[in-house]
Amino acid sequence: MFAATMVLCACEKIYTTEELGAIVEWTSSGWSIAQNDLSETVTLVTTYRPMASRSRDTITSILTPGDTVQLHMGASVPGVSIDECLTATIKRRDETDIVCTRGADDPCSKHFFQNFQQRSTYEVVELHGKKVRHDMAIRTYHIDKALVDLWNEGMKGQ
Repeated sequence: MFAATMVLCACEKIYTTEELGAIVEWTSSGWSIAQNDLSETVTLVTTYRPMASRSRDTITSILTPGDTVQLHMGASVPGVSIDECLTATIKRRDETDIVCTRGADDPCSKHFFQNFQQRSTYEVVELHGKKVRHDMAIRTYHIDKALVDLWNEGMKGQ
């Protein structure tokens, strides 16, 4: 019975929103992953500005060596991804705070926000009785030795 079900599903058409003539307001366009490539545990604090608010929201993630955190990208609603944060602060065990600011021109910020790998994935969702493909992006950002070295080099000049 399982094999028969698999054959049936494999033949079922998966549509794009264009083929259906539908406008879909997806709540997510994928996610970003922050990966700790260091040999120490770090705390990642990302800040966001909520819509129509002057305050800031934060998300705090503790990352052991090799660990990752997945943060969802918004689409029709704001998300909490690396792509959407205002700042990403990496707190090290020696109490050093590496502060990276989106759009800033300093080497640490540029390295963190521009040093990512991107791949694509998709999910199939049901919409009005038809299966629809929802394409999504996955971006992996790295907390690595190069970032620490850039921060240390910048601190020497101060």
